[in-house]
Amino acid sequence: RKKEALANSSKFQALAQKARNESFWYGEDRPRWLGPIPYDYPEYLTGELPGDYGFDIAGLGKDPVDFQKYFNFEILHARWAMLAALGVVVPEILDLLGISHFAEPVWWRVGYSKLQGETLDYLGIPGLHLAGGQGVIIIAICQALLMVGPEYARYCGIEALEPLGIYLPGDINYPGGVLFDPLKLSKDPVAFEELKVKEIKNGRLAMVAWLGFYFQAALTGKGP
Repeated sequence: RKKEALANSSKFQALAQKARNESFWYGEDRPRWLGPIPYDYPEYLTGELPGDYGFDIAGLGKDPVDFQKYFNFEILHARWAMLAALGVVVPEILDLLGISHFAEPVWWRVGYSKLQGETLDYLGIPGLHLAGGQGVIIIAICQALLMVGPEYARYCGIEALEPLGIYLPGDINYPGGVLFDPLKLSKDPVAFEELKVKEIKNGRLAMVAWLGFYFQAALTGKGP
């Protein structure tokens, strides 16, 4: 089974590389952050990774090992930012439209209420507390325990799942397989390489949006 998985992985990687080489968004001819304006872009930014527009004024990507590490961190935080942004916006929209009413739809006030020791109903359903009846410390401990497994697997790489009989064709950022790609978005390599670019672009916007959320909460006490 492992041999078959390795063969599928090699095929998957080869198709992905071919699609990347032919894509508008990768390589030397990819779009740059200054567009047509002449600029001495760093030579180490070759356009191999999605979202590489040649922007690195701090020189963080000079070391290839650090560059890959920073990309891993960026894609991870981008995904968290996109999910969290939905968690900020959706409750307020549902509350404003009258579709569902929450005890506290504004994102930062939820945490504040917990710090005050208040009990919150999950999804606004009376009596459905889950973690809502627990203190912040208990919630933090439970969250840490729940994240140990996924974070360990991410740190060790997708090979850490092999003892469980799970063989994935991709890499640490794009594992693929039924477990991480149930919609089979990677089935078309060309479309998948473009989706990677769209993901990181939207993720960067979400991270910037979070700066707006923080400043808005601090200055006005309101949500978006």
